[in-house]
Amino acid sequence: MKRQCAVRRKEETMSNSKTKHLLRLSAFSALVASSVAIPAMAELKEECLFKGEILQKQADTPLQIRFTGIDDGENARCRAKRRGARSTIQFKASPDIQALPAGSEVLYRYQQLKDGDVRWELVSAQAPILLSASR
Repeated sequence: MKRQCAVRRKEETMSNSKTKHLLRLSAFSALVASSVAIPAMAELKEECLFKGEILQKQADTPLQIRFTGIDDGENARCRAKRRGARSTIQFKASPDIQALPAGSEVLYRYQQLKDGDVRWELVSAQAPILLSASR
């Protein structure tokens, strides 16, 4: 009987030490992950979310998007909101957007880093829904 109690206590102690070790490991992992993410956000100078619509495509002309809305990003303010409504922006669009039809709605994330680098990311794209009239 005494031997069984001693074995149980040893198993409980081992289980508790494993649990404590796993908790420490997960807390350390969370700390490392948060410290990695903080510098990435800190190096942003500007972040904007551009909502727009793909205009009618013409043969032998670059794809054009009419941006209809600009919002601040999650990690930095957007200075582009202060620019005039007739401003022009040029960037290299991802190849997958080339296949979208005219009228498709897109959402782009623009980020300017403090070192001057610029990133464009297609966040979402939705082709227009065509309704057919039935008689």
